[in-house]
Amino acid sequence: MTTSSDTARPSVGGRAIAVLIMLFLFQTLNFFDKLVFGLSAVPMMKELGLSPKEFGLIGSSFFLLFSLSGMAVGMFVVGRFPVKWLLLIMAAVWSATQIPIFFSGSVAVLVICRIILGAGEGPGLPTALHACYNWFPADRRSVPSAVVLQGISVGLLAGGPILTYVIVSYGWRTGFLFCGLLGLAWMLGWFFVGGEGPYSAHAPEASAAKDKALPARVLWADPTVIGVIIMSTASYWIVGMSATWLPPYLQLGLGYKQVDVGWIISGIYLFQSPLLLGGSWLTQVLQRRGFSLRACLGHASGLALLAAGCALLLSIVTLGPLQLACIAIAFAAPSLTTIFGPVALGAVAPAIQRGRLIVVIYSGNAASALVSNALTGWIVGEAGGNAPLGYAHAMTFTAGVLIVGAISAFALIFPERTIARFAKSAQEPASPSAVAAVST
Repeated sequence: MTTSSDTARPSVGGRAIAVLIMLFLFQTLNFFDKLVFGLSAVPMMKELGLSPKEFGLIGSSFFLLFSLSGMAVGMFVVGRFPVKWLLLIMAAVWSATQIPIFFSGSVAVLVICRIILGAGEGPGLPTALHACYNWFPADRRSVPSAVVLQGISVGLLAGGPILTYVIVSYGWRTGFLFCGLLGLAWMLGWFFVGGEGPYSAHAPEASAAKDKALPARVLWADPTVIGVIIMSTASYWIVGMSATWLPPYLQLGLGYKQVDVGWIISGIYLFQSPLLLGGSWLTQVLQRRGFSLRACLGHASGLALLAAGCALLLSIVTLGPLQLACIAIAFAAPSLTTIFGPVALGAVAPAIQRGRLIVVIYSGNAASALVSNALTGWIVGEAGGNAPLGYAHAMTFTAGVLIVGAISAFALIFPERTIARFAKSAQEPASPSAVAAVST
């Protein structure tokens, strides 16, 4: 199992830090690619003659293959090929779908590029986390995971002013070209830095682990794995809807002025960065001091979602600074589970199946964002002209989803039990049907 072998392997070195920096930049680039479309909205709509509805449909095309591609890569690609080349291919797809927009005036090209970009970015974050785990032992993965996730915050905070300057100074098409060229530059750096770390299933020390893959029924029916699936789906429910519904909730639901909404949202992302780094550092320190994985990952995930759910309920009935603090907690705290969940999976799963498990679960859970966005709109619309009441109902429902995720984390995530169960299963003689199921 990964836990016993991890502790016997080399400590973290300079190469691991270089890989971590590249994975951080990978996520930063990911969100540059997402931002450039929205920042180009006004000049793009004017030049191409797009109505707001048409622009919205083009924007939504990005998510058409997002989850499906992530799950397909997780099921059929990750674990069979070195992760270095998988990330290179993803970055190549990102660049290849940005650069053509600079040279074409066709709406069809724009739509096709957005669909392919979504397919390329679907498995991006979970694959980057899997690549990170190849270089860090099981008890040192929380902080590196948080660093990778910081690429999202940096991409959002830095991408706005940088891409706006490029678009205003050189035209909206140049913004896409700029992102494509950044992708090519990242590929060059990753080609020399990336590789399979000492905790990878492809590493020489892990060659024996390939014979210890678990049957799919054992792996996927485990309570810890099921708990992470439910927890991550609940977490992505609010993470996925934040970009769409947080601004109107602040303005129409809570009555904040439009000019203040942007600052509030920036404040939430600024709060999220130290929260992720501090929370991951604390759980990693506690784990290395002997606290159980159950406490450091299961309880921590449950507390994050429980705090977010309660804070979201309080945001409806409070005012002023307390209300803003509740909103920040509600929309930032669930991201902690994006650290704790994959770390828990990485701690319990065999090395040969770790990447597949993480990528499939954390790509598939993005589908909850499609449901949450649509359902929130329906709930708000049912209130008719009473927008504050509609948003209150929608956020109450969302709080309920978060609390269900918290309960699943508390009730199901027992990594130590899972490690013992998997170790026992790996020692048992496999039936022919179980052997066939391992590849699933």
